[in-house]
Amino acid sequence: MVGQQLYRNRYVLSAASYSLDVNIARSSKLFSSSVVNTYEFVNPSPRKHLQRTSWNHWQLRDVVLCPSQKPELYSIYRCNVDKYDIQKQQSTRILGDLDFDPVSLAIGGDFIVVGGQRAELAVARLSDPSSPTVVRSGGSINNFVALDPSQPVLPRRRFRDSAAFVEDGVTNLNIMSSNDMPRLLVCNNDHTVRLMSLPDLRIVTELKFPTAVNYAAISPDGAKMCVVGDSNEVFLFNKHGDDFEKIATLTASNDASFSCDWNQSSQLFAVGSQDGYATVWDIRSQQKMVQLETFQHGRSRGACRNVKFSPSGSIDLLAFSEHTSYVNVVDTRSFEKRQILRAGNPENAFDDDLGHSAPTSFLLPDSPSLLSQDLQITGLRFSSDSSALFVGLEESILEYAVDRIGRYSFSTSEII
Repeated sequence: MVGQQLYRNRYVLSAASYSLDVNIARSSKLFSSSVVNTYEFVNPSPRKHLQRTSWNHWQLRDVVLCPSQKPELYSIYRCNVDKYDIQKQQSTRILGDLDFDPVSLAIGGDFIVVGGQRAELAVARLSDPSSPTVVRSGGSINNFVALDPSQPVLPRRRFRDSAAFVEDGVTNLNIMSSNDMPRLLVCNNDHTVRLMSLPDLRIVTELKFPTAVNYAAISPDGAKMCVVGDSNEVFLFNKHGDDFEKIATLTASNDASFSCDWNQSSQLFAVGSQDGYATVWDIRSQQKMVQLETFQHGRSRGACRNVKFSPSGSIDLLAFSEHTSYVNVVDTRSFEKRQILRAGNPENAFDDDLGHSAPTSFLLPDSPSLLSQDLQITGLRFSSDSSALFVGLEESILEYAVDRIGRYSFSTSEII
C-alpha cells in the first residue's frame, strides 16, 4: 500500500497524515486512499429482497443485473436465470435447468445470453425464452458476456430501453449493436475476446491476448474498451464499429484482475484486482489517479471482485465489492471519502416486506459483533438511475438507497 502507515484502527486517519497523503497525491497524481468510514453515501440499512443468487466460479462474482429503467433485476441461481420484480417482490424463472453451470450473464434488447465454464453459450429472446439455443463458443470458461452498449440493440417494442451490457462468465459476456445488428462480446479463458453476431453467434472479430481474459468493459460513449485478465496488465482499445485498435497496455497492481468499469463520462475507468486493490485511471492522461485498498486486504477475503461506477446523474460514486462480506463506496469527486458496508449485517437490514427496520446505532465494520460469519458476495450493480445499489448474496439481494439529495449538493471543500 502506497502512503504512510495509519493508526491501528484503519478507519481513523490523523490530520497530519491526511494532509501529507493528500499533498503526495496532488504532486504525484497517484496515492493509495486511506479508509475513512465517517460518510454515508448510501443508507446503511438495506431493503432485503428474498431472491437467491449463486456463484458458480469462485472468482467470478457478477451475476446480478439491472439492465434497464424497469424496476427489475436478473440474476443467476444454480443452473437458472431469474427475473425479480422489485416493486411486486416476485420472482419469475426466465431460463431453467440449463445443462451447464452459468458463470456470466448478458441482457440487451430482446436477447439474454448466459455463459458457462466449458465455453457454453445459451442464447434466448426475452420475449420467448422457452427454447434457448445452446452452443459451445470454443475455448474454455466464458468469463464474461455482454451486449454492446454503444448503439441501440435491434429496436423492439417491448424491450427498446436496454442498451445494456453485462459482465461475467465465459469469462464474460456483453451485448451491443453495430449498424443495427446486435453484437455479443465474449471473454474467454482461451486468451480471446470475441465479438459475435446475434442470434447466429458468428465470429465477427477476434482479439488475442497473452493471458486468460476475465472481463471487458466498453465505455458508455462506445468508443473505448478496457480488458483485464489473469495478469496485472490492463489493455486499452479504441473501438470503431466492429473494429478495435489497441492504444495502450497499463499495469494495475501485482495480481490478476477480474472486473473493470467506466464512469458515465467515459473519462475514468477502474480495475479490481485479486490482491485487494481498485485502481482508477483517467483516459485522457492514461495515468493512475488513485489506488484504493480493500478493507480486508489481500488475496483471500479482501480480493476486489467487482467494480461499478454510478451510471447516471450527479451521483459520482464508485462501488467495489470484496470476496466476502464488504462493499466499499467511494466519492469520485475527490477519492478522499469512503463508506464501508458490511453486507448482510442482520442489524442493518429491513426485516419485513414493508421496509421497517429496528433502530440501530452506527457500528464500524470491524466491530466484533459483525464478524461472526463471512458472507459470499455474488454481484454488485447500481440501478440505471443511480438511486440504488444492489448487492447480491447467496440468500438474498440487498437494496441500498443512494442519498441522491446529498450527492446533488456540492459542499465546500473541507480542510482537516
